[in-house]
Amino acid sequence: MSTFVKGGSVSTPFGRNEYLRSTQDVKVESYTVAAASVPARTIDGNAGQKILQPGTVMAKITSGGDAGKIGPYSSDTVGVTDGRSVLTNIVGLNDTFLPWQLIERDVEIGVVYQATAVQAWCFMYTLAGAAVPVALDNTTADAMRGGKKLQINFS
Repeated sequence: MSTFVKGGSVSTPFGRNEYLRSTQDVKVESYTVAAASVPARTIDGNAGQKILQPGTVMAKITSGGDAGKIGPYSSDTVGVTDGRSVLTNIVGLNDTFLPWQLIERDVEIGVVYQATAVQAWCFMYTLAGAAVPVALDNTTADAMRGGKKLQINFS
């Protein structure tokens, strides 16, 4: 039998981010995301939480121990020196919701490289990989519109 308990604690709500304008003609490729590339943050007093939302811009890691994997793109070239801050290393938008798995290990994800997305619903990281993602800027969106490997249109 189900029960209801009055009171309880208030927690920060989160869920799967919707970022696509349409699910028609979406093309996805598989990659492994390096757990170390996703910054940990404190949520409701719990430190060390790693959440990777769909719609996060992902880029290739070209140097270091995680070379060959991907991580969240960061527009900050000062603190991110593993290739994730280079526009030409962007591989697409994350399509897999990972609410806790990156705390434990690297995970295989789907990355969208052709689709129509809503720019305001997509994320990237700044300030040397700060724990809080920010809305996708126009420079990054322009780089994802018409590259050789990317065909992501934004509305």
